[in-house]
Amino acid sequence: MNEEQQDMRTAQQPMDGKPIAVPPTIQQELTEGRSSRQESSTNSLLLRFAEDFRPTDRGVTPFQLVDDLLKHPGRVIYEISQGRRGLVTAMLFAKAVVCSAMYGLVMGSFSGGPQLWIVPAKVVVGLLLSALICLPSLHILTSLAGGNQSFGETTAILLVNLALSGILLVGFAPIAWIFSQSTNAAAFMGGLHLLIWGVGAYFSLRLMRTSLSFLNRRAMNVLTLWGLIFTVVVFQMCTTLRPLVDEFSGFRLQEKEFFLKHWFIRPCGGELM
Repeated sequence: MNEEQQDMRTAQQPMDGKPIAVPPTIQQELTEGRSSRQESSTNSLLLRFAEDFRPTDRGVTPFQLVDDLLKHPGRVIYEISQGRRGLVTAMLFAKAVVCSAMYGLVMGSFSGGPQLWIVPAKVVVGLLLSALICLPSLHILTSLAGGNQSFGETTAILLVNLALSGILLVGFAPIAWIFSQSTNAAAFMGGLHLLIWGVGAYFSLRLMRTSLSFLNRRAMNVLTLWGLIFTVVVFQMCTTLRPLVDEFSGFRLQEKEFFLKHWFIRPCGGELM
């Protein structure tokens, strides 16, 4: 056995029973390997934006806007940054309101009665208030992270988030309606609505992060922090405006309660959700 092989065997044996530390260069390569999938996913989204970054083929119409949000989001971002921002912003706002109200109608169908119109109103008001509360922090954080977009562009991209989330909620609405008509478990329905909203929030926040990263030509990792803040605000708003699933309890706000206690810690039986 030559000296090189002996050195390799010695290097592979633990010293004093302690595990061998991975060299920094190898550890860096392993870390980069684990994150390569995430980077490739992000790069593919940015490439998709670059390919679609042009005016819409058939003009800005309500149905074309939905199609572009789902298939060609770069076209929507082009209209926001270089095209008809005012028209697109108004249509995104309308989409967010209508889709949220439609899903709120499904939520209210669980209890029926006044909840059929009260819950849609609560969902729309709660969503818009949450967005309005979080809009300044969104613009400030992205600006500190190197963003150069205007406040109007930030507002429009936030509405992209709300509109796409609303479209996804409407897509899942038939599933929620089936369970709302076939079960009396308010706790289960509350969990189902949270799950559906979580799916919509994931895809809409991902689109929002990619949009801002593309416009500013840099990774907007600060959107992860802002997305967490926005999620917490929405949860707390839902808790404040309860009940959203249970029966109508009058035109008054419920007592103050932290959302973790209401949705996750407090026993579900008999709670207003």
